[in-house]
Amino acid sequence: MQPKSQLRPEISTHIKRTWRNVRKDFSAGGVAYRMRDDGEFEFALIATQGGLRWQLPKGSVEAGERPEQTAVREVQEEAGLQTEVEQFLKTIDYWYWDTYRKDPPALVHKQVVFYLLRTVGGELTDSSIEVDGVGWFTPEMALAILTFTGEQEVVQLSIEALRGRGQDRA
Repeated sequence: MQPKSQLRPEISTHIKRTWRNVRKDFSAGGVAYRMRDDGEFEFALIATQGGLRWQLPKGSVEAGERPEQTAVREVQEEAGLQTEVEQFLKTIDYWYWDTYRKDPPALVHKQVVFYLLRTVGGELTDSSIEVDGVGWFTPEMALAILTFTGEQEVVQLSIEALRGRGQDRA
């Protein structure tokens, strides 16, 4: 017999309305970019889950913190980069099962506010315990390697914003 935590129904509208243990999470993250010498730009991504999941740095908004501050802090903590906020990009939301030490699992509705961040210092590093790898990626590579569709959409908005400003030669 499976423990209750392994019995996770598909997250349907009905489950969203009726599941007893539902939690709302609010996070912020950043699309950190840098300009290369050739005038092109690259995005910083982090890997988690043993390097299997590539994503944007993000984390929970702490008490008294504005989402923009959270985005800058999380990029610093997870990727080692110092950044400045350039613009709001998009809020994404999704649902998932939190099974860590929960029986039955908690259903989580997460909202993440993303900002375009210009890298102004620091060094890209995977020294955070939460991160398994880091890298700079061209726009095309970033779109191809990102695990989550919502984050791909955020990066696409970043590309459009940067190219619209003439931030690369493309």
